[in-house]
Amino acid sequence: MPDKIKPQGCLKEILQSKYSRFFIAGLLLNILCSWFSSGFHQADEHYQILEFCNYKLGFIPGASLPWEFQDQVRATLLPDIAYGFARIMQWCGVYNPFFLAFLLRFITGIASWFIVSKWCILMIDKFKTETARKAFLLMSFFLWFIPYLSVRFTAENISGILFLYGLWYILNLLEKPAEKPYMVYIVAGLLFGISFFIRFQMMFAIGGFLLWLLIIKKVKWKFIFLVASAIVVAIGLNIWLDYWFYGNLVFTPYKYYYANIVLHKAASFGVNPWWYFIEQFIMQAAPPISVFLLIMFIAGVYKNPRNPVIWILIAFILPHFFIGHKEMRFLFPVTIIFIYSCAIGLDYLINRFQIDKLYKYAFKISVIVSIPLLLFRTFVPAETPIDYCKYLYYNVPEKDNVLFVLKSDCDMTIDGLFVGFYKSRNIKIVKIDSLPQMQGYLSENNMNSALLFYKQNNDWENHINGLKAELAYCYFPNWILKFNFNHWVERSTVWKFYRISKA
Repeated sequence: MPDKIKPQGCLKEILQSKYSRFFIAGLLLNILCSWFSSGFHQADEHYQILEFCNYKLGFIPGASLPWEFQDQVRATLLPDIAYGFARIMQWCGVYNPFFLAFLLRFITGIASWFIVSKWCILMIDKFKTETARKAFLLMSFFLWFIPYLSVRFTAENISGILFLYGLWYILNLLEKPAEKPYMVYIVAGLLFGISFFIRFQMMFAIGGFLLWLLIIKKVKWKFIFLVASAIVVAIGLNIWLDYWFYGNLVFTPYKYYYANIVLHKAASFGVNPWWYFIEQFIMQAAPPISVFLLIMFIAGVYKNPRNPVIWILIAFILPHFFIGHKEMRFLFPVTIIFIYSCAIGLDYLINRFQIDKLYKYAFKISVIVSIPLLLFRTFVPAETPIDYCKYLYYNVPEKDNVLFVLKSDCDMTIDGLFVGFYKSRNIKIVKIDSLPQMQGYLSENNMNSALLFYKQNNDWENHINGLKAELAYCYFPNWILKFNFNHWVERSTVWKFYRISKA
């Protein structure tokens, strides 16, 4: 067993830990990922946070926002935070939407790294084998999808981070009792309340943990009351923020329930069978890594039925199996807790069945699979259209600032970004039905040149007389496009900006 780590201050405890090299490397990886992983994992990360912020800044009308704004079903704390940073940047005269998005990812990544480090220090002495301890640390920071998810400024990630902070406060208190524990329960309750309001489904995780405190740990009712009271206070603060944002008194959790459960709006986006999460986890978490994790998770649940983490996971995951519309991101809030459950499962398997040799083979395979995925998810934008938006923002002059977009090429991902948060104020988007319309528009408006956003792969210049085109920007370098193995270019959507001018 390793020596007990004595608290020496929040950051000192991390930096002076015997595992500090893991923590420091994890911090550097989160910082790198926050810089390079621009864009969004899923559209809600952009349209229901950054575009809500964009509306509050006065840059777009409310009518251009998704239905969640019109129905007032989304809590507005995250857009409010983005709005606050945007206002500070505007006051300093340095507002830039790309830097604002990076700043949000950076702060999220630091907050995630800090609590995961504290979580690891709190839980690591519970393992019986050094192999499981190191596996726990490696998975908590370097599993290929962890840095990518850790920097996402999303409801799923932020609610999970806040819940983990609250969980750590109480579990740490239970291990190191204080003379006056009341404040710990109040702070944890506030964190739980905010976590719930950001992502309403977190009520299942919170409920599972409170049940564990009552049934297994037999915590006094007065402490449960303190947590519940603090949750109510946090909910009240969020109701006030929603009132400020929407302009009228609204209880968004009920609105969300009514729209998605009673009116079945969520189901309109697709209904999946109960086994969807198992199937998708195996596929999306990259087999065989996903299979290894699933086996360890089952072992962890089997061997540790009284563990608070298991109570939380079961209480949170099971209700999602019975919800019609399912997405893997719905389970993201408990990612770090899931990793711990896998690690305790591995600890049991190694200690009980002496599978050290088998583990070494599985570890080597996992490293081989994980490293390329980790590098890709760290250094490649989460959404490549962001780079096209950057080109427009930084390279379009005040004159000749028209961007032609074929109506057939418009889609929510790219066109929505152009007209919203990342759109340069110089850009004027002109949607056309066919390419020859460009010539008429240039002549009518006495313009010599403009930009064209084009998604086709054929040589369109042969169809237009009197215009010439020069490639202005493409995300893919020319040398990559020349290696057209198996005709992947023709089968892919290669977006390009052309500078159009009169011949």
